[in-house]
Amino acid sequence: MFARVSTYELEEGRASEAMAAFEPAIDDIRQLDGFVEGFFLVERDGLNAMTVTLWESLDAMERSGIAASRVRSAAAAEAGATVTSSYEYEVGLHTGVAEHLRSAHRA
Repeated sequence: MFARVSTYELEEGRASEAMAAFEPAIDDIRQLDGFVEGFFLVERDGLNAMTVTLWESLDAMERSGIAASRVRSAAAAEAGATVTSSYEYEVGLHTGVAEHLRSAHRA
């Protein structure tokens, strides 16, 4: 499994707007082949946020790159946020619902 992690700086007082702006972005990404799971995280002070998307393979993550960049940028612009970084990782360890579902699917 692979992960793309992007970070954002939010304008003060706009955390709720950011969540609303990223909801359709996550919905768009959810439709891409190889998507496993996605999160939009907001720091408690509301000034920083992060998206984490999990992909079943490196190929799936790489194929999603252009679409992910497009929706990430559009959602950030709508929320008045700035994309500060975007990195791709191989998931070394994972536990939780997604892993349980993947294991059941393989059986």
